[in-house]
Amino acid sequence: MSSVRASAPARVDLAGGTLDLWPLHVLHPGTFTINLAIDLFASCRVRRSDGVFRVFASDGSFDCRSAESNGLLADPRAALVGSLLDALLIREPLEIELQTSVPIGSGLGGSSALTVALMGALERFAPRDLAGVDRVDFVRDVETRVLGKPAGVQDYYPALAGGLHTIEFLPGATRAVREEVEPVVWERHLTLFDTGAAHSSGMNNWEVLRARLEGDSAVTREIEGVRLAAVSMAAAAARRDFEAMGSALASEWEARRRLAPVVSTPVIERAIAAAISTGAWGGKACGAGGGGFVVILAPAEATPGVRRELSELGVGRVVPAAAVSRGLEVELES
Repeated sequence: MSSVRASAPARVDLAGGTLDLWPLHVLHPGTFTINLAIDLFASCRVRRSDGVFRVFASDGSFDCRSAESNGLLADPRAALVGSLLDALLIREPLEIELQTSVPIGSGLGGSSALTVALMGALERFAPRDLAGVDRVDFVRDVETRVLGKPAGVQDYYPALAGGLHTIEFLPGATRAVREEVEPVVWERHLTLFDTGAAHSSGMNNWEVLRARLEGDSAVTREIEGVRLAAVSMAAAAARRDFEAMGSALASEWEARRRLAPVVSTPVIERAIAAAISTGAWGGKACGAGGGGFVVILAPAEATPGVRRELSELGVGRVVPAAAVSRGLEVELES
């Protein structure tokens, strides 16, 4: 084979984010996380190289080279690749091209989608056999090494399999129920808005986790509020009741924005207020907040007006995105 190409979708988290971090779901039994794969993709192309490892962006924004795979770990732009190469025991020099349509710091799980795509391509060159390895656990551990902070697991399910995922956390087990999606139906109700500011999910989630483990009563109360909203979202999503999903989205955001001062921003508040004033059921920041994207759910008849209102805020932009049922795809190129 001359090269291997792989791609994986990003996701919109509808409810229960952050609670996919162990041991938060242990401390809050009955936890769910619900998310949706969307047609913003991270992709890579891998081929054998002569002499050195090379990791570069297709847009020319960076080009990193190292004689050893471990050398890539020192460069933040290539550290994810270095961590995967090490985990897969790859010592043979490779050329790895990265491409993504997921904005950095969007809160859409773009780095996790890229990790999944890279795993799919790199395992074709790997001495290590991943048969029998839980792939969600594998990519979580790879990404945690790079982040230097605990990583949750919710982002990997849509990247691996696409569709709508309802993830239930049970003692000793995680159960993910995947459902096919109808893009046209979701497009009538769901709007994505880019605030124009990046966020840092690792830091926001870490602050929440640390506060909960230290016994902060206010954080404990709001995490429970997030959990209850996610329970409502899981039930509404199962029956495709978009109005109930919109109500759960609003409840989740009310609890989440009280978790830490950095979760919301003036632009996020303006965007959600503008959407609701135009008829939306609710909205929330994607990921851990603090910037990035906002997801809005609205009645079909209100959605065009919501998008128009958001487009006229004078900051940020509405981003077209469709629900997708496809996940990781790997293909050999001759």
